[in-house]
Amino acid sequence: MAKKILISVVIVDFFKAQRVVHNVERILTQQGDFDIEVIIIDNSMDSGNKKILSQYQDADNVTLIFNQQNNGYPRGSNQGAYLCNGDYLLFVNPDIEWKSASTLADIVAIYNRDPEVGIVGTRQLNDDGSTPDTVRRFPNLLAQVVRRTSLRNWPLLKGIAEHYEYVEFDYCKSANVDWLQSSFMAISREVWGKIGGFDNRYFIFMADPDICYKCWALGYKVHYESEIVVGADGLRCSDGGFKDVFTNRILRFHIRDAFIYHFQYLLKPSIPTARKLQGRRSESVKYEQ
Repeated sequence: MAKKILISVVIVDFFKAQRVVHNVERILTQQGDFDIEVIIIDNSMDSGNKKILSQYQDADNVTLIFNQQNNGYPRGSNQGAYLCNGDYLLFVNPDIEWKSASTLADIVAIYNRDPEVGIVGTRQLNDDGSTPDTVRRFPNLLAQVVRRTSLRNWPLLKGIAEHYEYVEFDYCKSANVDWLQSSFMAISREVWGKIGGFDNRYFIFMADPDICYKCWALGYKVHYESEIVVGADGLRCSDGGFKDVFTNRILRFHIRDAFIYHFQYLLKPSIPTARKLQGRRSESVKYEQ
């Protein structure tokens, strides 16, 4: 008899314990021919948050880790992935709301249908009914500067920001995309192993375009699936412009991570060039963290 596949779900929490509890409850009711394990990494360092999550301390298929310091999202995700045994890894924000009991089965079906797919993301709906912009084109430094300043209102520069933000993208149509947010991101064990996980140099942001670029460079696709829908609270911790840098610590992390990303990719080929690398896979490719 064929071995049943295992899906590993990693949740990195930061002060959203109640949403995590509801999240996990819905994960464990997912239906399909697979087993599920959940790994919760708590970066909150908060006794109240810990008390809520501790109900999973002795759960058979839930692993709970309380960090003594906030290691950031990529490190927390890698920490969880290290404990995973799944054929597919799913990185899920703590606020995600599962709207269907077949979500995991539908994601596995995408991989079965197209072996060239490495990363899968789905449509999201915020609590207020809006659709967050979880799909972007690969970043460029000018676009990221322009979009957070009044320069984005200049006719010539407005187009640069909107091109990066992919404002014309239709979230009701499935497509292969440059990159998508890791708020709800599935990745096959094969691709995860070749890439070596998220880049630990990032603290919160930019690890998702980075891993998606590496996925494409290895010859795999990054796929957005509109027919699979999950919910989210819609709260964005990095909102604001450059004038908010001095008051918003998270925004400072965003700028820091962006500089790391652009320094790393300054001389890398564009995504059309990277896509030409499809079919040239190397079993030994591993990216340094």
